[in-house]
Amino acid sequence: MNRRVKARALALSLAGATMAAPAFADGAIVSLMSDEDNRILAEFDPRRAAALAAATAEADAAAGATLAQVLAGQALSFDDGYDPSGDWRCRFLKLGGEPAVTVYERFSCRIFDDGAGWVIRKTEGAERTMGRLYRLSEDRLLYLGARQAADEAPIWFGEDPSRNQIAILTRLDDGRLRLEFPAPLGDTSFDILEFVR
Repeated sequence: MNRRVKARALALSLAGATMAAPAFADGAIVSLMSDEDNRILAEFDPRRAAALAAATAEADAAAGATLAQVLAGQALSFDDGYDPSGDWRCRFLKLGGEPAVTVYERFSCRIFDDGAGWVIRKTEGAERTMGRLYRLSEDRLLYLGARQAADEAPIWFGEDPSRNQIAILTRLDDGRLRLEFPAPLGDTSFDILEFVR
């Protein structure tokens, strides 16, 4: 299956999902995904496996233990009426830089439905993000967002391609959410944004 066919299949899948789950975004933004965006999404699992293997092997004891805690938990379905809307505390774990795992403090994040779908917005900290969620599968949502600095106005995916972010959101059985970035902006190889109530 070539890239154009893959992109079209993904767009149709996401657009169809919104008819069954109106809280998800309408799928129109998928047309803004580039070939590179689609390649990154297709490579999510191998990128994740490689980054986690390296981080686990190289992290110091404290950071390694925190990473293990963040990665724990079983994925749950988003298709059972679950609503993530509300205020969250979130923290980044950045993998693949120096040190191998960097754990940041928790900041405020919010998930809300703006009428077009669920939106994630990190509202505190030096590095912020805002974007929409789309259904990939029963237990995975696609995040298409954009990074901003604390002194910059938030923008949407596609408004400035140099700030585009792609990630996958997982709901966990202990109430947490985990947003994983397979090609983060900056000098790391894989980023995780953990959400707790």
